[in-house]
Amino acid sequence: MDAKSDNSKNSPLMNIHILGRIILFCFLVFYSPNSILIFQNFYIDYSSDARIIYKDIIDLKLDSVPFKISEFKKAEPFNLASLHLENYLDFFTIFINEDEVSFRQRSKKKDERLKIIEKNIEDSSPYKRFVQAEIHLQWALTRSKFNQLFKAGREVYKAYNLLTENQAIFPDFIYNKKSLSILHSLIETITIANVFKSILGLDGSIDLAIVEIGEVIEYGKQNDFIFKEEADAIKALILFYQANEKNEAWSFIQESSLNVDESLLSVFLIAKLAQRIGENEEAIHILKEKPTSLAYSEFAYLDYQMGLSLLRKLDPACKKYLLQFVHTFEGKHFIKDAYQKLAWASIIFDNDSMSYQQYMSKVQSEGDYLVDGDKQALLESEGSIIPNVILLKSRLLFDGGYYENAFKMLDENRNAISVNKQLFAEYNYRQGRILQRLNRIDEARKHFDFLIQNHSDDKEFYACNSALQMGLIEEKLEHYNQAKVYFEKCLAIKPKSYKRSLHQKATTGLERILK
Repeated sequence: MDAKSDNSKNSPLMNIHILGRIILFCFLVFYSPNSILIFQNFYIDYSSDARIIYKDIIDLKLDSVPFKISEFKKAEPFNLASLHLENYLDFFTIFINEDEVSFRQRSKKKDERLKIIEKNIEDSSPYKRFVQAEIHLQWALTRSKFNQLFKAGREVYKAYNLLTENQAIFPDFIYNKKSLSILHSLIETITIANVFKSILGLDGSIDLAIVEIGEVIEYGKQNDFIFKEEADAIKALILFYQANEKNEAWSFIQESSLNVDESLLSVFLIAKLAQRIGENEEAIHILKEKPTSLAYSEFAYLDYQMGLSLLRKLDPACKKYLLQFVHTFEGKHFIKDAYQKLAWASIIFDNDSMSYQQYMSKVQSEGDYLVDGDKQALLESEGSIIPNVILLKSRLLFDGGYYENAFKMLDENRNAISVNKQLFAEYNYRQGRILQRLNRIDEARKHFDFLIQNHSDDKEFYACNSALQMGLIEEKLEHYNQAKVYFEKCLAIKPKSYKRSLHQKATTGLERILK
């Protein structure tokens, strides 16, 4: 009886204590800055800490980034810029390593990130569709490394629709134009009929892309813009590959914000363009002086680039770098190409046909053949003819920009080469390209026309590229009708190597002159 009476007396007080605990619990859950706040709004903001992490990523200081993102999430738990940074990390990790296991594991996070953004970021935020599009686009580029072209195409299409919609709703949102410029530059050269582009709602041009990325760059000059270096890289690539303004691209990137003293990605990009434009000594210098501290991730492709540049200089030290690449790189691209270059080095420097054959057998067994260089290497490995050393040396000297030396080497050996029809076809192609670079255009034309008229049915790419180069020559002279004829001739020729890239360039040329 007494116990029952005591419980009855204490009940209101106990209820007050319980209610107080409930109120305290709710206060801690809903209002503590370290908790998952039910009433707190999620957002996307490239804060100072986010910018530091992003800079580490594009400089390829990747090893420390996971920890920094983890700390960023603790400090800014509602800032979903963390998802964008995670996606950047995945993209560049896969880009430089090409690890298929890592690709499969990391790709599972893509949909999860998209769902979190869709659920928690309001449609009224211009960052919502932008980041979603970026995630799609980065995975599309990643999938292309593993030949998942259908999935990549779908992701590009989703990115395009998100960005186009975002641009319509938020026309002054400058971030949008960074990624739109990439897509608009590609749309003009997509090898599908215009009627299908219209059905899919795809619209864009190289000129529009250049205007867009130019606006982004100007914005970056006036504002503290996180994507400043990325925008400079995009413009250089559009000018170089899509607009065929190689000299302008090279001039631009030399004055850009890209810093080879800080960023391995900048080293890769600028050295790549230097190699493609014939500035081989500059490429070697950049690669030699690249940052080497332990903060940077391993980037084996830079060894391949160095080996290639030294080979083009006819420097036997190339073998060291090419061997290092094939022995350390765990990806699949450019492996065949690197073994082909080692085979070439064997006959150029050592006159060793046995080593040539051994390396060419590696071409057949190692790596993949998705990129043109690997395809061409595989095609050579399937033949039994060792390349002519004079033609091979002249080819490498030309690729390195040593045009006078290449011309002299061929000119002195013309009579010996001309007795063989196939070798003489290559001789004409090499001399045509060299004379074109030396601005001896009338002489170059003769070599190109010879190949178009006599070798269009060959399996080699000489006639196909000759037609392309003639189209580019006529376009530069503003002889657009003649340019059209040659670009169409290029598309009509079907070589076994480099067909896709040559036809892509011819298609781009037609789009430029017919717009």
